[in-house]
Amino acid sequence: MGCLSDYSFGHIKVDDCTYRHDLIVFEEEILSPWIRQEGHCLHVEDLKWAIAHHPRVIVVGTGTFGGLAIPQGIVASLAAQGVTLVAYKTGKAVEAYDELVEKGEQVACCLHLTC
Repeated sequence: MGCLSDYSFGHIKVDDCTYRHDLIVFEEEILSPWIRQEGHCLHVEDLKWAIAHHPRVIVVGTGTFGGLAIPQGIVASLAAQGVTLVAYKTGKAVEAYDELVEKGEQVACCLHLTC
């Protein structure tokens, strides 16, 4: 069910497949590559695929060093739709996603794999 593991700069395993491009995971479905309007600044439109799956939580991995910026307006916009957005550097985001899945949450995970 979309188990994330072996994350390091530029790659991650989802179940038994290795990905080398940014991606979004929701249950058994994966969108890769995840291409954003601006490479290092998140826009609500960048989350359309995830939002369409009706998660209660979206976990965003901002990169190994936190290079993906998330404007505060996105958090508020999603909250108004009943969706909680949490963001961490990607290593921590992987852990947070796996914990939420284990708890049975409806969660999407959007991961920037590099900077």
